Amino acid sequence: MSKQLKRFLAADLSNRLGDDRALVVVQVGGMTVDRANDLRAKLRAEGARMTVIRNRIATKTFDELGMDGLGDVLDGMSAVAHGGGDEGVLSVSRILTDWAKANKKGGLTVLGGYMDGKVLSAADVETLATLPSKDQLLGMIASVVVAPMQSIAAQLNEMIASVARAVDAVREQKESAEG
Repeated sequence: MSKQLKRFLAADLSNRLGDDRALVVVQVGGMTVDRANDLRAKLRAEGARMTVIRNRIATKTFDELGMDGLGDVLDGMSAVAHGGGDEGVLSVSRILTDWAKANKKGGLTVLGGYMDGKVLSAADVETLATLPSKDQLLGMIASVVVAPMQSIAAQLNEMIASVARAVDAVREQKESAEG
């Protein structure tokens, strides 16, 4: 491979990553075209992409981008998956981990990743995949915030109801005394 082509591939990877410094590295050896297309479609649906890249070129590009140590994760025929909007590496790791579990012989192995300036192991990426999404977290926070208010509202409602029952009991008592 010529030096010009290598430089072009490195620049292309750098451009694809852009400012995105969160990604997942996978090994795609033995993956069929149909399975690769299926996986790419799932990633695209979330706004993510997967790029197959030569390990030496990827290592050099990672080092130039300040992602030191990520090149050590590469093994065999590797690909880089990145993007996914606000959730980035979380949604990508979720898609890749779920797809790998559903397609045991699909030829995909999660090797690791990079997030917040740190190299992630394959186990770290799998842990990220189990974290709830941003919407789920916001829902959890909302339910925690609303729970005390619901409790107060229920207690106030019960107090008002008990006063109403007491007034009704007094009314019934006076009616029976008069009658």
